[in-house]
Amino acid sequence: MFSNNNTVEEEMVSEEDEAQDCKEKDQKAKPKKAKIKLAKELSDIVIYCKSVHFSGFEHSRDNQAFYEMSSFKESKAFNLSETSATAFIHHNIDKLSRIYPAGTRTDSSNYNPVPMWNVGCQFVALNFQTPSKEMHINQGRFVQNGFCGYVLKPEFQRSLSSQFDPNSLTNGPWLQKKILHVMVISAQQLPKLKKDKQNSIVDPLVKVEIFGVPADNDIKETHYIKNNGFNPVWNEKFEFAIHVPELALVRFMLEDYDSASQNDFIGQYCLPLTSVQNGYRHVPLLTKRGDIIPSAELFVHTMLLDCL
Repeated sequence: MFSNNNTVEEEMVSEEDEAQDCKEKDQKAKPKKAKIKLAKELSDIVIYCKSVHFSGFEHSRDNQAFYEMSSFKESKAFNLSETSATAFIHHNIDKLSRIYPAGTRTDSSNYNPVPMWNVGCQFVALNFQTPSKEMHINQGRFVQNGFCGYVLKPEFQRSLSSQFDPNSLTNGPWLQKKILHVMVISAQQLPKLKKDKQNSIVDPLVKVEIFGVPADNDIKETHYIKNNGFNPVWNEKFEFAIHVPELALVRFMLEDYDSASQNDFIGQYCLPLTSVQNGYRHVPLLTKRGDIIPSAELFVHTMLLDCL
């Protein structure tokens, strides 16, 4: 460089300056990655779920944005669903709630997701690695939309004027009393549970279970048929009183009767009550992990009628 008195001065260069200069040259030598151009209009509609601490329903109402999500351990969520159900429902109208299994479940067991759905929680997380009744219910909840992972909540769970409380039912649009008539007729080609043993023919029985608000929870079962998994016939009729059909699910469960120990699982199928169609129906059967059992079916007659 040149000074004001037109004399040339030698610039002193430190080792750090040399290192920095080399670094800059290397960076210039490397080709720059192409930047992706996004339309601002599209970028503006991308909303991420921001995790925030839950400090109470009133605090969330006044301070929490719609894209902010609170996470609840199952014990806290169940307590809120029992003591402040209506407030929890109002919270979940425009706020996001995620429920997760307690850390004490070292065996990866699951809690019942139905009470969480009853108060409108959107993200009810389960241990998917564990096949269980709770996972069967979760699978049944999303049958109606092809397992896309989304179900629109009933209108009474989306209205701020709603006073719906699943634990203490009062008159309202949620109260649509119905009677579910189920006749368990027969089954076909049930699988053998112990293929390595000669006497492995099952003694099947059928349980029909209702899950929903506490007033609707019920279970009834047939007698067992001895040594007949090919075409057992029961012809038994059951009747269930349903108060809130939009939140109810029905589950058909087949077990191998055992007088000395717990019955063994054969197959099951769960679906929302609103998806039940009247008439004679062949019900497919699924394994514990939710896979279809080839050729095996349950034959039933169902009638869902308004309660007069």
